[in-house]
Amino acid sequence: MEDSKEERIIMTIQWGLWWLFPLSTFVEQVKYTFLRPYGYLLLIFGFMLFILANKAHGTTNKLKLNAAPKPNNSAKLVTYGVYAYIRHPIYSSFIQISFGTAFLIGNLGSIAAAVASLIFYDFKSRYEEKLLIKTYPDYNLYKRRTGRFMPETLKIHEPI
Repeated sequence: MEDSKEERIIMTIQWGLWWLFPLSTFVEQVKYTFLRPYGYLLLIFGFMLFILANKAHGTTNKLKLNAAPKPNNSAKLVTYGVYAYIRHPIYSSFIQISFGTAFLIGNLGSIAAAVASLIFYDFKSRYEEKLLIKTYPDYNLYKRRTGRFMPETLKIHEPI
């Protein structure tokens, strides 16, 4: 199945964003070293969230994850594990890793790249959710019960 032009643009931007972090070190000196401890914490939490999301996704769907926002019609909607609280835990982990990396680098260019990453994943998740609503009849119910990148509440939900 070939990706649409929009999906190819989205994936190109996604991978291109990661190049902004090393490039920012050539533009500006490190200024914000006080952010480094937060950077380490965000990296740890980001990688842990990524692992938990992949575990939940892999348990339900024996398919490889794909960077394209188009849902796989043969995949099931994952609503348990970390997905019981967050609709896009992988995007959330990438945002945390982006800010963690930015805080470790400690300059305005890297922080701007992290903000660009947040804006991008917000756009990508909204685009993807329009497709998910068409693919999964229960997605609107799931959407009301969970947060996009962070949990709405800390109460335990049963899988849909």
